[in-house]
Amino acid sequence: MKLTASLSLVIAMLLAANAGAVDFKKDVLPVLNQKCSECHSASKKVKGKFDIGKPGDYAKHVKAGQPDISGIVLNVTADDSDDSVMPPKGKNRMTPPQIAALKQWIQDGASFTGGGAAPPAASAGGAPTAGTSPTALKWTNTAGASIEATFEGLEGSDFVLLKVVSTGIVHKVPLASLSPESQTLAKNGGK
Repeated sequence: MKLTASLSLVIAMLLAANAGAVDFKKDVLPVLNQKCSECHSASKKVKGKFDIGKPGDYAKHVKAGQPDISGIVLNVTADDSDDSVMPPKGKNRMTPPQIAALKQWIQDGASFTGGGAAPPAASAGGAPTAGTSPTALKWTNTAGASIEATFEGLEGSDFVLLKVVSTGIVHKVPLASLSPESQTLAKNGGK
């Protein structure tokens, strides 16, 4: 998902994610073991300095909340003629449902501990001071759909940074895509 996605797109994705959160150990790791362990597992061999059994090795290949720029997704969805395709040409490729689960896991925050999202490493702009906790608020878009998120700050005069409660992911939302009430809430610093 692009960082500048509208609030309605964020809401649609959240509804899809909440319908059935993807659990790394249950839904993603078994597929990676089946499709990738031959080349990316300490029990066999570790190519490309990527061991599917080591969460730390995912840092270079997974961009939490951004499946479309995550290397692992780019590799498993590459065309057979592409040298970066994984598994290599002609081998046991992931099925569309398996790729969808991988993408959803990344979109949900790429947590290794369960179906929920891992907290982001750092908040973007407007982070609360130590010892304070921002209040979750209801944010509504121009179409009337709403989500629960904390106000993380404004970026310029055109974007608001909202941290979605259910995923822990900060989204950069165009102010113009919010309802007049939510625009006022954003301009008042989430108060």
